Amino acid sequence: MGAGLLLLGDSRLPAGGHAHSGGLENAVARGAVHDLDTLTDFLLGRLYGAGTVQAAFAACAALAAGPYAVPADAPWTELDAELDARTPSAPARASSRAQGRALRRIARAAWPEDPWTALGVSPHHAVVLGAAATRARLDAHGAAVLAATHTVNGPASAAVKLLSFDPIAVTVVLAEMTGHCDQVAAEAVAAARTVMADRDWDRLPAWSTPGLDVSAELHEREEVVHFAS
Repeated sequence: MGAGLLLLGDSRLPAGGHAHSGGLENAVARGAVHDLDTLTDFLLGRLYGAGTVQAAFAACAALAAGPYAVPADAPWTELDAELDARTPSAPARASSRAQGRALRRIARAAWPEDPWTALGVSPHHAVVLGAAATRARLDAHGAAVLAATHTVNGPASAAVKLLSFDPIAVTVVLAEMTGHCDQVAAEAVAAARTVMADRDWDRLPAWSTPGLDVSAELHEREEVVHFAS
């Protein structure tokens, strides 16, 4: 499991994550994030909001993809629609799909077998991540961990560039957050297993993060930005 986690979690993976701040750039512009304490608050809010949703959908996608072959009734369309419904901001949806397209290209090159065609041309990032995790020999928990950490690693990296933070200090913030990521991942897998058993999509997490939605909308209107989101 370790090697697959390192591969898909590597910041050098050319999946476009480096171009997105996850709402942090706008939060910095508004003064909401200006030091390590406010960065920590931002990351925790993002993790327990958007991160919980992303982790659950990544776990569902991993369970749907299967370790060897994709079941004929894999619910890719349903997962896509349900994640759309849980992402009210149009710019945030566009960001998710842009990163999903990039990751799908990488996964298709690395593991040519299905399910890449079935996922569609512009799938959400969490859904592709879950499917790719199985091809990297990870289980649903590994997929959920990847999704959870992805929601905080990108903004943390952006903070180093936007606020000139000491990279070591930011790494300490992330290290202190690992327990939170593990908790989110464990809860996501439990929810995903229940939902995939009865296909009751309403039981998937649907936490709202209005602050991030507002940041995404405001960021879209800025004339000069450093990050795509």
